[in-house]
Amino acid sequence: MYTILAVDDEIENLEMVEYALKEDFDVIPVKSGMMALKYLTGNRPDLILLDIRMPEMDGFEVYQKIKEQDSMKDIPVIFLTSASDVETEDSCFEMGAVDFISKPFEPQIVKRRVKRTLDLIARSASNDHTTTIKHDDEWNSTGKTLDITVNGMAIKLFQKDIYYIEVFNNTCIIRTANRELSVRETLDHMQGKLGEQFIRAGRSYLVNVKFISELQDDIIVMQSGKRIKIPRRNKKEIIQKIMTIHHKS
Repeated sequence: MYTILAVDDEIENLEMVEYALKEDFDVIPVKSGMMALKYLTGNRPDLILLDIRMPEMDGFEVYQKIKEQDSMKDIPVIFLTSASDVETEDSCFEMGAVDFISKPFEPQIVKRRVKRTLDLIARSASNDHTTTIKHDDEWNSTGKTLDITVNGMAIKLFQKDIYYIEVFNNTCIIRTANRELSVRETLDHMQGKLGEQFIRAGRSYLVNVKFISELQDDIIVMQSGKRIKIPRRNKKEIIQKIMTIHHKS
């Protein structure tokens, strides 16, 4: 059974989450960010439901601390918040959350979103090997690599292995199936080194189209379960690029 860590300072919300998920999941409710981090020191849930507006340590702070730890950084996080503005939603996705649920929420919505996220991640894990085999023949013939420098060490990465690149605090975070590398370069400079299968998704992401599992209106869903919001101003252009590259494959 999957374990869900639910973090919210309001007891009513925790009770609602437990009610929605208890039949299918093992729910661990905690009332603060500090309690969540304490639980995570010795436990690894399959997914975290994280409230944003909490006293002492808000959800964004908790999220940052989770992502700083190698043992926790790949745990998927769905933010829960009463904020309904576009800026908050953008912040959630730009930070790397896999989903965003607005309060007040309906139990069936929470259950559906949680199950969908975990299903996507499970599907990605079962399909990763097949996907790699599918593209290996194409890429081995060209041998395209990305040359980077990490802590003074020169590293070559096969571009076919890169899922996406995210910029954070003037640093590009390169994510592959089993690695995360930080490079002090701009996203524009990084894009100039990559092949056409990488498309720009807003200000913060370069996405390898080969690892996109689906498009949901203005959301790109990666095979890993990662959800990346497409900016509205050039949504049609980005989607067209994705479809064009897929058709070429």
